[in-house]
Amino acid sequence: MIGIRTEHRRFALWAAAVLVILLPVWWLIGADLVLAVLRPAAALLFKVSGLEGGIDSSAQGWFVSTGLPLADGRGDLIYPVSRNNLRRLLLGFPLLLAFLCAPPRTPRLPRAIFIGSIALSVVFLLSLTAYVWGELAPMLNPALAPAGAPPTALLAAPPLHPAWAQTVLLGRYAGMSVLPLLTALLVWAAVNPTGLSALWSLKTEATERPA
Repeated sequence: MIGIRTEHRRFALWAAAVLVILLPVWWLIGADLVLAVLRPAAALLFKVSGLEGGIDSSAQGWFVSTGLPLADGRGDLIYPVSRNNLRRLLLGFPLLLAFLCAPPRTPRLPRAIFIGSIALSVVFLLSLTAYVWGELAPMLNPALAPAGAPPTALLAAPPLHPAWAQTVLLGRYAGMSVLPLLTALLVWAAVNPTGLSALWSLKTEATERPA
């Protein structure tokens, strides 16, 4: 029983230690590098989803050209996405690397990192698109705004279809909360099945072994 607990403890301690080291570096440097790489793909996905799609980057974050006219006639809405929110959508990257560094490790680490990067990039792009549309939905239909929190602007454009509006609102919530972290966990399990099986078998043994 002590050995079983030690294996799980060692995995948790390694993952936590690597994450503590990686997270500040990722937040200050790594995330910005990934954002620069993914910005063209994000602009393309915005365009495919129905927005104008241009993205201007600054120290504060991204400014997305929506192509949707403001109701007061002052031109089209440029929607800001803060850099902190962009970084939050990328938190799966350091978490996945922390998992991959913890024993039992996969023997094919470069392949695992490549697959994980692709999966997390796709999740980032979809989550970001849902986030922006989720912010725009109440501006197109004020009835979707939370009670006591009216939309920051009104748009002179047709409201979203109810099904699409609910999809982007749910996607916005998931993307800003659990989806990047859950994706990191699922990717680790997929690229390191040996490690997953080892930890799971130890847990099963601990459950079945009499006290």
